[in-house]
Amino acid sequence: MVIEVKVNIVQKTLTPALSRFAGERVTRARGLRLLRVFALCACVFVPTRLFAADLYPLTVLSYPDRPAKLPLWLARDAGLFEKYGLKVDIKAPKSGEDLVERISRDEAQIYVATANWIVSGIGDGKDLVFFANTGYSVLKLVARPEITRSQDLRGKKVGTGELNSSQDRITRQALQRLGLNPDRDVTLVPFGSRSIQRLDALLQGEIDATTSNEDNLFELARRGEMNKIRVLADNESLKLFIGAGVDFAVTRSLLANSRDVVKRFVQALSGAIGLARRERAEADRIYARYLNVKDPALLEFMYRTYVQGAIPERPYPKLDNVALGIEEFGTKPGLKGKRAEDLTDQSLVRDLEKEGFFNPLSHKPAEHGTRAE
Repeated sequence: MVIEVKVNIVQKTLTPALSRFAGERVTRARGLRLLRVFALCACVFVPTRLFAADLYPLTVLSYPDRPAKLPLWLARDAGLFEKYGLKVDIKAPKSGEDLVERISRDEAQIYVATANWIVSGIGDGKDLVFFANTGYSVLKLVARPEITRSQDLRGKKVGTGELNSSQDRITRQALQRLGLNPDRDVTLVPFGSRSIQRLDALLQGEIDATTSNEDNLFELARRGEMNKIRVLADNESLKLFIGAGVDFAVTRSLLANSRDVVKRFVQALSGAIGLARRERAEADRIYARYLNVKDPALLEFMYRTYVQGAIPERPYPKLDNVALGIEEFGTKPGLKGKRAEDLTDQSLVRDLEKEGFFNPLSHKPAEHGTRAE
């Protein structure tokens, strides 16, 4: 980097102090050269990351705020994006529909959301590819206390999302993995997209079972009301790690033309995951700032559930999430004949793994779920 220093010299000689150092015969030209040397030396010791011109600019659209987005937030706050030569501007759409609209206007190079919203944009003609995932919302299948096993759900009412929504598909898959036919063995009762609505309906006796995220169950336990429900299954027992995930997609043109830029983005995310696992205070700070979580018990729960659980050490993209989006929006023209594999690139994380990048990042590996192969 070349820096030009302009100095206005109003005297024919230097100051007395500098004259004594260099001699009375120092001329204006020599003084100017000396000052230029001082300026150049100072620039050598300024960290490269401070020169914004050296950082590759990236715009990221992220919606909504979820606990598993900790790596994205921490990578920004801890300066990890700058460490890897990136200047990342994170913007927040107002809703899923707003996100899809912004995708249609090409407002970013990277999009972070539950896969189905991004898949919808791909269906509308946008050429995006999934390259990473930093976790999912932890869910459990819960029922009235007297229902002790999944087979007892036959003939019962099960709360779900609107027909053909992602939540509806998740509920159906959960029931199928328990050996139940969602169309014959139970009566599905649709609610809105929020799991707290379905949990409240269960507590009020309107339904017999539903899925609920772990956060709502934490609040229920804190109120001493866990005896009002029974947990029948969870992500681990169902081997179901989809829905409300944190999926990352990039424009295919950026990946093709500047692959190293996207790879450095993954390095920053992975570095943030390792940092959060090593230093819990960093995770607590992020949850306090971005999700307004201040309660010590809730922070402990968040760290255990997400940092040590749902957030993977190696952020491989998840094919199941993308496949769920294709199921939901498969009638859109841009998805005709597409499979999840066609919209996913695992090579960035795989290359980092082969290079040994992940080995020194964390001493607390805690993998949950399957990754895309």
